[in-house]
Amino acid sequence: MEYILTGTEMAECDTRTSEVIGIPSLVLMERAALSVADGADDYLKKYRGGKGIILAAAGRGNNGADALAAGRILLDRGYDVRFCRLSGEISPDSSFAVQERILASYGAEVPTVTDSILQGLRLPPPADRLHLCPDLSDTSLTVFSTGAAEVPDVILDGLFGTGLSRDLSGEAADTVHALNRFRGHLGSYVIAVDIPSGISSDTGKVMGCAVRCDETRTFAFRKRGHLLAPGTAFAGVCHLAQIGITPLAFKSLPGMFTMSSETARNLLPPRDPFGNKGTFGKVLIIAGREKMCGAAFMAARACMAAGAGMVKVFTHEANRVIIQQSLPEALLETYTEAGDPSQIREKLLSSLAWADIAAAGPGMGTDETAVRLLKDLLRYCAGPDSSLRGLVLDADAVRILAAEPETVSLLRERPAGLPCILTPHMGEFAALAGLSVRECIDGRADLVQEQADRLHCTIACKDARTLVAHPSCPSGRMLYLNHSGCSGMASAGSGDVLTGMTAAFLALFTSFPQKETAVFTADRRRSGFDAACCAVYLHGIAGERAAAEHGEQGMTACDLIEELRKAAFWSTGSADMP
Repeated sequence: MEYILTGTEMAECDTRTSEVIGIPSLVLMERAALSVADGADDYLKKYRGGKGIILAAAGRGNNGADALAAGRILLDRGYDVRFCRLSGEISPDSSFAVQERILASYGAEVPTVTDSILQGLRLPPPADRLHLCPDLSDTSLTVFSTGAAEVPDVILDGLFGTGLSRDLSGEAADTVHALNRFRGHLGSYVIAVDIPSGISSDTGKVMGCAVRCDETRTFAFRKRGHLLAPGTAFAGVCHLAQIGITPLAFKSLPGMFTMSSETARNLLPPRDPFGNKGTFGKVLIIAGREKMCGAAFMAARACMAAGAGMVKVFTHEANRVIIQQSLPEALLETYTEAGDPSQIREKLLSSLAWADIAAAGPGMGTDETAVRLLKDLLRYCAGPDSSLRGLVLDADAVRILAAEPETVSLLRERPAGLPCILTPHMGEFAALAGLSVRECIDGRADLVQEQADRLHCTIACKDARTLVAHPSCPSGRMLYLNHSGCSGMASAGSGDVLTGMTAAFLALFTSFPQKETAVFTADRRRSGFDAACCAVYLHGIAGERAAAEHGEQGMTACDLIEELRKAAFWSTGSADMP
């Protein structure tokens, strides 16, 4: 498991490492600077013959001090290093002042940006000033007063770090735009010191404007802004350096983690060699209204591929022939709107009595029949006769929850020990939260946790970086940030595949004790969180494998299912990933 920190959490770790553990801050800074210098050195040796001009662009804080120290190390290695900093007063006791005095002993000056080689790349007068990164295709930006000999081959971006809390403006914004012009028009290679200047370390949001970097050298732990959009696009390739700040510096556990390849190697419990088809879970898939059989097919097929022992599809009668022909392994129950609603309810209740896990929503529709189906399902879950061990709600089921307050009340009335997982995409989540998609994107981490607490459910909010939240407990909050997957998964049916996978894994995690690892515990109350994290991660791995085979442009949801079997087999620790 890899912890992902906020700016505040990182600052606390930095302070505790120095003041409690006893490693001096200047030692930590020197180690960080060495990583940044190595990045510049590696690039110049590989692409510029080991020569070139380096510009260390610094703010006035610790991030700027890191940039100055990295520039000094590169001076020692024989490079032509130039320095500049944002204007303003420097505290004589600050780390920045220490690094500036060291450079003075080298005979190196640190001019303000107005006196540096950035002078020729200043923005137009304030009335025309841009507060977003300029469009680098604008030919009007290609004429500069600086000479080609003064163009840096590498820029170290140390203007702002993880403590940034306000939008950039004035000289800071001008300098960001100048660095972007060097990169976009003159070919400079930009390395961020810890995080690209202008990116929020907590949300990945652009704070007015931000430096576009080719790579980022970060320290001790990655920050949320490195992985969340749009920050991840500005960061380029992110390299993590260990500088002496370890989990020993945690005052409390960070609120977010992601999966490491080592953890993922043993995600799923091993199969019971003496088990039978009932041992591995009976899953009911409630999906597919008339003319929407594809969603039901993909959810059920993925459920089988993920290891469920038995799968039954509850769907519209119009889908019977296609489901039976394409899924001969599955059981089937159908309904029609023409019949008495009580007959549909009886069929549903009979199927629920058979099942261990129920998953509802893909292609189910949001009409009156679909609303009744969801209400009957939730009433059954809350009733005394329920034998279900878990519930998964996706797509149209989430839309109905957002539109029908009664369904939310029914969901909250289920027994506390019955895990429920919601898997909305961003649009469905926005409807559930009663906010716009933009509002949800900007505050996603907090909002996903809020909805998990409100609904007493695990929520996997699907996006390029899916977040999984579990209802808060006395030990605190923990969000899982998923980074597996690719753009080829942004196609119809991918979410239905995830629904089926999640249901299958929920059956496994409620049947067998979890492995005692750094991520998962044997606490049955968290089995929904465990199953959701596994499903989201392996869904992404299957997507990466499908893209390697078919390409991101042309891969389909069915390709995910084919690769899922291999990914799930690997995650039991039974085989190496080919």
